[in-house]
Amino acid sequence: MTVLVEDTFAKIDELLSRLDKLHSSPAVALQVMQITRDSDFDIAEVQRCLECDPSLTGEILRLVNSSYYSLPRKVTAVGEAVSYLGRRSLRLAVLGFGLTKALAKGCPKVFHEQYWRRSLSMAAVARKLAERCGRHEVHPDTAFATGLLADLGMVVLAQLETETYLKVCQNTDHLVTQLREEHRQFGFTHVEVGLRILASWRLPEEMLCAVAEHHHCPPESDKLSQVVKVASVLAEVLWTPESPHMRILLPLLKTRLDLGVDDLISLANDCKQAVTESMEVFQVRIEGEIDIDAIQREARAIYEAAVFEAAANLDGRD
Repeated sequence: MTVLVEDTFAKIDELLSRLDKLHSSPAVALQVMQITRDSDFDIAEVQRCLECDPSLTGEILRLVNSSYYSLPRKVTAVGEAVSYLGRRSLRLAVLGFGLTKALAKGCPKVFHEQYWRRSLSMAAVARKLAERCGRHEVHPDTAFATGLLADLGMVVLAQLETETYLKVCQNTDHLVTQLREEHRQFGFTHVEVGLRILASWRLPEEMLCAVAEHHHCPPESDKLSQVVKVASVLAEVLWTPESPHMRILLPLLKTRLDLGVDDLISLANDCKQAVTESMEVFQVRIEGEIDIDAIQREARAIYEAAVFEAAANLDGRD
């Protein structure tokens, strides 16, 4: 088993060695993440750090001056922008712009939209689920960031193995068959590639575990892993009318997070708004629209059918 793991790592490391952006883009972003781990971080220290990366600085200034914040005047100073954003929003911005968005540049257009639709949806759903769980169980910031980063390995494969990987994405079900096909084609999966990157960036262990388990999450896993797993399924359901994954989602919501059909409809409404806001902040265009009515009809139909079947089984007992 150890030899197999080491062989997989070697294959992934060979792939990552071909990605120049991996070695150049995250340095300043990681420094900012390290500094802001402390809630009483020094704004001047963050400012000095950001000044070493004009591109990331520009993204931060654009964010704080966007309609997302609706400030009464334009902010042009980095230190002032950091003050306005605060620790939570700054960390999310750095994760998105400094790490994720930097690596996603250069991906084919068709993949780019698919990736951001899923990633922003996962992030938004994970945050909303965490808010329902309570901060003492899962912090919303951590949930958002984990959802955003969960499929990062897909970006690497799309850039470096473009033709083969686009066929994989187009011809597989992301939740059911994609990992198996990735392993058949490359000898590893996008989850393993992403974990190799995130571990090198020294992200918290709880985030790494949740990323590792967002396709296959045992019931005994911690709450963050459960939240991100549910977010992964709901991210697919939100954009797919009459999704076959609704039958997976409803039991997951109930058994893992004790949420029912009414909770799902409320959650879907919240997530629709959150995804729209995230698209504005990240400057990502996603075609299509989340159809809440369709989600509600499908969820209630499946729930009612399950209740009817349960009642019929009870009536059939001796």
